[in-house]
Amino acid sequence: MMLRKVLRVMFLLCVFGRSVYGQSCGETLNIARESFNAGHLYEIPSILKPCLDHGFNRDQKIEAYWLLTRTYLFIDDPISAEDSYLKLLRQDPEYIIDPERDPIDVVYLSKKFKTTPIFVLYAKLGSNLTSVDVIHNYGVDNTANSAEDYKGKLGFQFGGGGEVNINDNFSLGLELNFYQRSYSYSNTLFNSDNQTFQENQTGIDMPVFLKYRWDFVKIRPYVYAGVGFSYLLSSKGTVKLIDRVGSGAEDLTEIPVTGPEVDLKSVRNSFNRFAHLGAGVNYRLGYNYLVVDVRYMAGLSNIINEEEQYTNTILLYKYGFVDDDKRLNNFSLSVGFVKPLYKPRKIKKASVKGLFSRFFKKD
Repeated sequence: MMLRKVLRVMFLLCVFGRSVYGQSCGETLNIARESFNAGHLYEIPSILKPCLDHGFNRDQKIEAYWLLTRTYLFIDDPISAEDSYLKLLRQDPEYIIDPERDPIDVVYLSKKFKTTPIFVLYAKLGSNLTSVDVIHNYGVDNTANSAEDYKGKLGFQFGGGGEVNINDNFSLGLELNFYQRSYSYSNTLFNSDNQTFQENQTGIDMPVFLKYRWDFVKIRPYVYAGVGFSYLLSSKGTVKLIDRVGSGAEDLTEIPVTGPEVDLKSVRNSFNRFAHLGAGVNYRLGYNYLVVDVRYMAGLSNIINEEEQYTNTILLYKYGFVDDDKRLNNFSLSVGFVKPLYKPRKIKKASVKGLFSRFFKKD
């Protein structure tokens, strides 16, 4: 018996000596595995400590902390087991326990920890298509016979945001996005004059939303809905009028009326409200994600400043153009990069008994 203890001490001294003199940490990990399989559990922490302090790479640390977790569970040291498992999660926040493969005591231990990131940051860019919802039609001719036609134009947007994870499925998000949007308009005035108009807007959107997501390990689809407001930075209009004059259909002379872009900012509301809903999918890339996102934004407010609707003399007298009251809707497609801010932590037990005791506590 004494001889066996002496031999084991000599073995450990040999192991440590070899470590000091350049033994690879990969070999140290092999020795720890062999000791675990042989049931020599109490020596494993001492074997692994030198390389855990200096030497192991991330993958080796993950396996070392896994061995330590199982070791401490076997020798009935739950506090050290929890500490080792938490250190494992800090090395790999996305570490997944397989209930069918892993020991039941480790599965039970894993349920005491939460790895869902508290915060998630991301950046996105993409393109959009604007549509117009006319509230009330205005014009210089008989609007009852109006031949107005609005068409969406392509634009772009980029920005970023963050989310606070409420639990494993729900999160609350806030974004700040820069956008450029555009649409075109055509009409026939007085049965013969052709009028065209295109507006290009730039601004900032600030959407707030509630998101629900599913977790399929590599792929995480989600849906969300919310509200927000936008601030208009600039609005420019390009207007063209083909003025046809003459006494008959065959004698009409076309007089094009054109000019530089018209500043529309004064006849636009700077702040507008919108509702939005969307869906997308996150694809895991290491400990980060690539995201593809589709969104529909429905305007909730009139973009026209009604008090200034007839004050732009260039639009009114040169082109015979009066803005309709309207809301802008928008479809967008974006791609981006998601950075979860991991902080593995032990789940704190909610004490219902303690909560009620505070209510009914007698002074």
